[in-house]
Amino acid sequence: MSVIPAFMSTAIPILIFILILGIVVFIHELGHFVMARRAGVFVEEFALGMGPKLLGFKGKPRKQRAANPEEGNLIWHGTAPDGITQEEEVTQFSLRLFPIGGFCKMRGTDESIPDDPGALSNKKVYQRALVMAGGSLFNFIAAFILFFVLVLLTGYSVAQVHSITQNSPAYQAGLQPGDRITHIDGRRVALFEDFAMQLNFSGGQPIDVRFVRDGTAHNVAITPVQYENSFRLGFLATRYVGLLGSAPEGTPRVGFWGTLTTSAEMILFNMRMPFTMLARFVTGRTLPDGAGVMGPIGLAGEVTQVYQQVIQYGILDTLLTMLFITALLNAALGVMNLLPIPAMDGARLVFLGIEGIRRKPVSPEREGMVHMVGFFVLILLAVFIAYRDIVRLL
Repeated sequence: MSVIPAFMSTAIPILIFILILGIVVFIHELGHFVMARRAGVFVEEFALGMGPKLLGFKGKPRKQRAANPEEGNLIWHGTAPDGITQEEEVTQFSLRLFPIGGFCKMRGTDESIPDDPGALSNKKVYQRALVMAGGSLFNFIAAFILFFVLVLLTGYSVAQVHSITQNSPAYQAGLQPGDRITHIDGRRVALFEDFAMQLNFSGGQPIDVRFVRDGTAHNVAITPVQYENSFRLGFLATRYVGLLGSAPEGTPRVGFWGTLTTSAEMILFNMRMPFTMLARFVTGRTLPDGAGVMGPIGLAGEVTQVYQQVIQYGILDTLLTMLFITALLNAALGVMNLLPIPAMDGARLVFLGIEGIRRKPVSPEREGMVHMVGFFVLILLAVFIAYRDIVRLL
């Protein structure tokens, strides 16, 4: 009997992760879809998942494509002229076998189709740029909304001293309850998460801490101490209760404007963090323990561990934690797709930028070759990351 609960404690979080991943990918592809529709681009297929098709249905006809060898390919709203064969154009919506991605297939993405106003290749540069950036834009909007809801319900922590542990580095440096830490080594820290990340970047070396007490800024050098896999100064941070959260009398509560600005800080922090990690990796500087690139398998393992830890606190805490993970993945996917990596949206935006400067598009053959090579490199990288994730889990 004990085997079944053990199996469920692993199967449930994996199913939750698959659901979260599907939602995040759906939001991304929906961004491309909406921007394509607004630009008048015909979407041939909108798919969730990869591989063989499981389910599918057709959308409503939006336009009719008329074909005539003498007049070329035209788009007609309504009945086509006599002698021209018309064909209804409908978008195919499908659910595919492997829940590891999705796509929004638009006409004219990788080929030039002359005289077809429904082709992406015939749109203006700014329209194509909006279509390419639409996926990441929707991910960022979704992340902001989720962070806003989470701050409303749960509040947030700031790098402000609430209480200090005796003989800790913070105590020995003279920090007092009420002191608000604003900078570490000259870098502004708006969120407690940013503060904690800077501590972990220190690697246990002395850091310059700027804090504000009674409106006056002070600087002090403090050496963090390691506790398990992180570095700390030895104080309990101040927690602000969400506008809709419950807390004992006298607990500081964040207002609507604070909720709005904190949500913006959260999305900006999570957009900035991948670039910060990459810069530290390239320059050979210290990275926190466990930091690195993960694929779907590694992320599923992380979600499983988090789920098993928080489920003991109840369904509500588990739900809020999964919402937080969803927000993080939205921000991460949005940033990743904007990187100038061949076959990604960011690389297409680079080519559009070149076209805008040159007033002439890059040869479709050359651009296609770059994206094809990049696609195969990404496949190899995905296989390598999956292998490393499996080894780490085992």
